[in-house]
Amino acid sequence: MPPTQIVRDIRTITQKQLLPQVTDKWLPQFNFGIRAYTLQEFTSATGNARMVSPNPNTASSKSRRLLSNSRLAEQMGTVFDSLGLVKPRSFVNIDHSDFNGLMALAGAVQTRKGRAIPCMVEVTYANRLTARDDAPPRKKALRAAWTEERKSRSLTGHTIDALQDFHDRLGFWPRLVFDRGFCNESIMTHLAAEGSTFYVRLKAGRFVEFGGQKTEVKALPDKDSTIQLFGLKLRVIRSPKNRKAEEPWYILTNDFSSSRNKIVGIYYRRFEIEETFRDEKHIFGLKRTRLNKPNSLKVILWLVSFGIALLYLATRGSPGQQAVHPKKQCSWVRQSFETLKRAHIQFLWSG
Repeated sequence: MPPTQIVRDIRTITQKQLLPQVTDKWLPQFNFGIRAYTLQEFTSATGNARMVSPNPNTASSKSRRLLSNSRLAEQMGTVFDSLGLVKPRSFVNIDHSDFNGLMALAGAVQTRKGRAIPCMVEVTYANRLTARDDAPPRKKALRAAWTEERKSRSLTGHTIDALQDFHDRLGFWPRLVFDRGFCNESIMTHLAAEGSTFYVRLKAGRFVEFGGQKTEVKALPDKDSTIQLFGLKLRVIRSPKNRKAEEPWYILTNDFSSSRNKIVGIYYRRFEIEETFRDEKHIFGLKRTRLNKPNSLKVILWLVSFGIALLYLATRGSPGQQAVHPKKQCSWVRQSFETLKRAHIQFLWSG
């Protein structure tokens, strides 16, 4: 794809699909955020802002107002939905990632191209903050905020609320794919009661009820077993042996219609979200964040998510988006981002 074409396509999608969904009151702030954070490498909140507003005081105040705007942050998901990337039959990977003291809970729709596209963003304080007396002041403050937040809502409660808000926003449940840290009775029973289809990895030593007896998952006799867990009738799929893995995956699901091989493939593509987190931190520079408020990170993650979605839509069908092993290809996100940079260079040095 010619570098200038990606610029034109991104501008067209932004103007025709994203901007019309933003409330008029917040449109100036959204426009500022798109320019400062969406397709820019992150240096700092105010550093990026100065790329849009050269007056340092103006840049600082605009950045501060944007990152503290919780109402705009809540509207971001609806704006994202205008891109039409999440459908009832979509598979959405759910996972946590730490951003230097703050923790994102993200949902990202599978693409089968090595990288998932973030479509759900919630942020809380990280749960692995040091409690040592000699910890840096920022970490102490974050730890205190985490302790206070947990008094009113557990991390499980935060997860369930985020998932339910995701459903309410879309008006349907996409199919959800989780790592084994989410195999929690409260989460699973809530999703089952809501009619959501889910896939979650189990620990090999987890006990389930099989044939009327408690049985370790790794001791189940079949590669595809019907079991009872949390009072639910569920299915456990054991993945084929892999010489690169120490043990097979044990995938718990309430999907009784898909084949075993299809379910293994669905879970395999869960790793797309881990690659996306790496791209956010290393390509978009979010490993540099030292933000103190969850809403600040939420706004920036949403703006970066728009950037990833725009790159995907603007380069869809190009050779760089062919589906190959995610660890053996240059990320399509990276390729698209570099194409965009080439367009900037051509514009600057042409003639």
